[in-house]
Amino acid sequence: MFFENVLKDVPNELAKEVFKAKSDLEKNFNDSQVKRNFIEITWELYGYLLENIDENYEVEKRLFLRYGLLEPRYLNSRDFERIKSIPFVDDKENIFYVDEWMLAVKKGLVNESSFMEVIESRKNVAPKNVSSFEIAFNEKLEERKFIERQLREIVNSIEDEGKPYRKSILSLIDQAIEKLKKLKLVNREVEIIFEQLNKLKEESQINEKAEDNFNKKIREHEVIIQMINKSIGRLGNRFLVLTSIFLNSITAIGSKDLVESKINEFEKIDYKIFERKIRGTSIKLKPYFIIVPGYGDYGFCWEPFEGLNVISGRGRVVIPMFPKNIDVAILSALGDYRLKAAKELAFGRWMEEGLTGEIYNYLMDNKIRERIDEFFVKRYILWILKESNGVQKIEKEIREIFWRYIEFPEEIKAKLSNISYIYSNLYEKDKRRKKNWENL
Repeated sequence: MFFENVLKDVPNELAKEVFKAKSDLEKNFNDSQVKRNFIEITWELYGYLLENIDENYEVEKRLFLRYGLLEPRYLNSRDFERIKSIPFVDDKENIFYVDEWMLAVKKGLVNESSFMEVIESRKNVAPKNVSSFEIAFNEKLEERKFIERQLREIVNSIEDEGKPYRKSILSLIDQAIEKLKKLKLVNREVEIIFEQLNKLKEESQINEKAEDNFNKKIREHEVIIQMINKSIGRLGNRFLVLTSIFLNSITAIGSKDLVESKINEFEKIDYKIFERKIRGTSIKLKPYFIIVPGYGDYGFCWEPFEGLNVISGRGRVVIPMFPKNIDVAILSALGDYRLKAAKELAFGRWMEEGLTGEIYNYLMDNKIRERIDEFFVKRYILWILKESNGVQKIEKEIREIFWRYIEFPEEIKAKLSNISYIYSNLYEKDKRRKKNWENL
């Protein structure tokens, strides 16, 4: 009944073609023409179901869109249990399976993605963009409250002894002055985020008629097809349907929980990756992560921001669900996001300044013909997996660029400085730069 429910309400002609292609494949899996026919017709079925998705879809249709699961018999017991163990409902603020993403777009919870990777301005602000700023605002309020508590503790420790203050009391007064300065600075950040939040709420008109989006013609299904194809690659395995035949080398399935834990793990190393500057104030604004089915090996950034909205627009980052190496798949996506975001924020000067300018000029100076994104992503993966552990794998000049622009947290830098002279030298340069900056 699973396969039949996937085809339920599908146009009769398409359903017949899928049924025939499936029967032919099961009779002769090794026939290349039969396999090609099956691949093409299942892609057509996938596109139809994507375009016409609604909240009343059968679970089987959702599972086909989510995993490529067309026929449970194509999975052995081990792989079936692996899929079955993944929760069907697992709400995460910024991570989506394909079926969830399409429903969110149709309901107006998130904006459509740029089609064919063309940057276009947005006319509306999606509710989830507003919610991300609400989170940042509440975090900043908590930071202010924490400083207030510290300040009260210091002031309460100052005792009037009827004589000049002792050195210990004067030290407390100095601490109180520093806390007041910090409190004023954090309050300014609260003001900036509060203003931006109110602006976003005013601009967002989706909540009033969210359900109307179901009647609106959208092209997000075409974007999803492109995303899946790009994750597979020109020479990759275009067999969309989930089968144990192609899962032999897959050690980890890219479920939401795993993707989230890996992103959090890598963010501890590249701790500024999701940082966004708003009038000098830093907030963390993660992009949307869309987990796509198929046997792609590399993730990528579809767009770093929504159109031209570099302040509140959240990008789209694509993660393949069944890669051979989940760490490489996710890091390739994060590296691509890093590079594309830096390009956009350079506002047309990306070949001249900052992270992208330094990498570009290194390629030019050394007559390296490799594309900048491919060159960068390979080294970004090594930076996170190897160099953060003291294993030197990238070029000296690139290491110095990354050390400045994709800096490790202080504890990692300090640890590395004790491992090798190379890192120790970079760490000392760091200290000198900070000292010079403070003296300006």
